[in-house]
Amino acid sequence: MDKVKFFLAFFIVVLLAGCAGTPSEPRNVLSVLRGEEFIVHRAVPGDTWASLAETYLKDKDREWVIADFNKTAEITPGQEVIVPLVHPNPIGVYPSGYQTVTILCYHRFGPNRAKMAITGEDFDAQMAYLEKHGYRVVPLSSIHAFLKGKEALPQRAVVLTIDDGYRSSYSTAFPILKKYNFPATLFIYSDFVGSGDALGWKELREMTASGLIDVQPHSKTHASMVKRPASEAGEAYRKKIEEEIRAPAQQIRKMLGLPLHTFAYPFGDTNELIISQLKSAGYDAGVTVQAGGNPAFAYPFRLRRTMIYGDRDMSAFIRSLRVFTAENLK
Repeated sequence: MDKVKFFLAFFIVVLLAGCAGTPSEPRNVLSVLRGEEFIVHRAVPGDTWASLAETYLKDKDREWVIADFNKTAEITPGQEVIVPLVHPNPIGVYPSGYQTVTILCYHRFGPNRAKMAITGEDFDAQMAYLEKHGYRVVPLSSIHAFLKGKEALPQRAVVLTIDDGYRSSYSTAFPILKKYNFPATLFIYSDFVGSGDALGWKELREMTASGLIDVQPHSKTHASMVKRPASEAGEAYRKKIEEEIRAPAQQIRKMLGLPLHTFAYPFGDTNELIISQLKSAGYDAGVTVQAGGNPAFAYPFRLRRTMIYGDRDMSAFIRSLRVFTAENLK
């Protein structure tokens, strides 16, 4: 018996046991039964996952909670829909394996394919694939509560990130992200902003004002933060790391007024000193460029990100979408 049938049967038993005296819903809210953790709703014409989420969860953007639980793409009139008021498995661990969140990492966008540059056509095709195949693009900031076991994420959650702050993030990627209404995090290093082929603060303000783009630090200079010359004293190295963390954070707060939560390590490299300074500065996480998905039990300051290269085909992109790890956990 699947979960929907199980909970429907459970509520019917409760009803027959004498709980039918629960106050009824308004006429336009046709729930069959209500409990502390679940509601059974009989669908009517016009119902959508978003409308049910707005009615019962008071947030239409949490439509995925209901859709994931019922494991069906569409709602049909008369269907018994289970609405979980409390997510039954916020960490996504099951007897057959565990949920992982894929964080994708892009760099440049341009007219020609290259290892570190993806064309607008290919980026659009990748975003279309995510939309068509039921992946849900979520903000990077939403992963923090998931890692603490406090909030569930969609079963096919994907995060988009773009490193460095090249102008093509604005001219090519941003219109495509708006087309699909997909959020993304832009990691910038402050010495690069406004120079050469980089974004300026004007473009960054426009992107963040859209509500789709978050901007987070990627260091001050983009130099490797783990490399320490033999001649460099320990205190000098510590101060250098402190400045690499402090400078971009200060600029983002001043110019964009955004809260800071995640730091992208240059070249994906980190060490315990860097992590300790990020913790002291109030960050929730740090991201590498080691490929793979992130389960709820991942270490927040060594989160995996999968690089998307422009010289690889769609099959490589599809293989990068690791949203579940199969493992016998019985």
